[in-house]
This record gives sequence, C-alpha cells and structure tokens, in this order.
Amino acid sequence: MKFIPYLFFVLLLAGCMGKPKGSADEQSKTKRATTTIEWLTETKHDFGVYTEREPKSFDFVYRNTGTIPFAIDSVLTSCGCTGADYVKRPVLPGKTDTIHVTYYGNGFMPGIFHQRCCIFANVDESPICLEIKGIFDHAE
Repeated sequence: MKFIPYLFFVLLLAGCMGKPKGSADEQSKTKRATTTIEWLTETKHDFGVYTEREPKSFDFVYRNTGTIPFAIDSVLTSCGCTGADYVKRPVLPGKTDTIHVTYYGNGFMPGIFHQRCCIFANVDESPICLEIKGIFDHAE
C-alpha cells in the first residue's frame, strides 16, 4: 500500500516532463538527410560482338537526387582486367557525374566476358553494382 503514493508521484513527474527531444513525432516533422542517386544511363551495358583488340569502355552517368553530397568510398571490380575511374570528391545534390568502367582483357581470350564493378558509397543501399559484358570474336 505504501508504493501507491510513490507510483502516483512517478506518473505525475513523467507527465510533467513532456516528450523528450528527438522523439519519433519530432523526427517525423524534420526531413531526414539522405543520399540517393538516379542513373541517367543503364546500369548494365552490353558491347555485343566485336573483333578489335582494344579496351572497351562505358560511362555510367548518375545524378545525386539526395539532400547531402554523394561520396564514393571505394570501388571493387570482379577481375583485374576491369578498371573504374571516378571522381574522388563528393558530388553535390542535383549535380551529375560519371563512373568510367573499362575492360582491358581484349585479345587474351576469345569469347564472352561479363564483369561487375561494385561501388561502396554513403547511400542507403550499398553496394551499387554496375555490369559490362560482351563477346570478343577472335576472327583474323
């Protein structure tokens, strides 16, 4: 019986304090800072059948549609015969940029190639994977 006044006091105190800062209601009112990108080109590129022994490159173009800068942390390719060039500085919201992916394996082995380039960045869904493929026909 002695704890009822104590319980009443605790409930009264909790009611007077109001909602703490950073509550769910307050957070839903403020817009969350996000980083998202929109691809202006395809994310999978097919070079088709080709016979020349030169590297094959494709520029993947994107736009930062988020509210904070988009920054690439690292890029991993599925093979040493594939490389990726990209800007090392963050891309501001609303701006566009390019990830230049090159396949250097031409002339070594005829046939099909299929390579991936995975981008690790400050976006919600990581990594972002780009793909290139083609068929090198060793016709001479």
